[in-house]
Amino acid sequence: MGSLEESKKSGLYDQIGHAFIAKAVAEFYKRAFADVMIGHFFFNSDIHHITEQQITFVTAMMGGPSRYTGKPLKPAHKPFKIRLVHFNRRQVLMREVLQDLGLAPELIDAWLALEDQFRQVIINA
Repeated sequence: MGSLEESKKSGLYDQIGHAFIAKAVAEFYKRAFADVMIGHFFFNSDIHHITEQQITFVTAMMGGPSRYTGKPLKPAHKPFKIRLVHFNRRQVLMREVLQDLGLAPELIDAWLALEDQFRQVIINA
C-alpha cells in the first residue's frame, strides 16, 4: 500500500465495512488493555472512549466518513514512553484480532500498512 491518500482511493473502507472495523477495534482494545507488554499505557483510561475514538480514526484512515474529533496523534501519545517494541506489539495484537475475526490476508496487510505509516508519530522514546 502506498500513501494514506492512495488507500482512500482504493476503497479499503468499503471492502472491510464499518461493522467489521468497529468489531475489530473493540476486540483489539480488550486485548490491548489486558496485554502484559502494552496494557500499562491504558491504566486509568476509559476503554469505551478510546475504542470510540479509534473507530472514528480508523474509519477515516481507510477512506470512510471522517468524524475523528480526538487529539492529533503526536500530542495524544507524547505523555507515554512508547518505543518501537511497544508499537510492534500493538501491530502483532491487531494482526491476531484481524486473523481471528476472519479478515482476508490481503486486507489485513493493507490495514496494518496504513497503521504502520503512523509509527514515527507515535514512537517517542
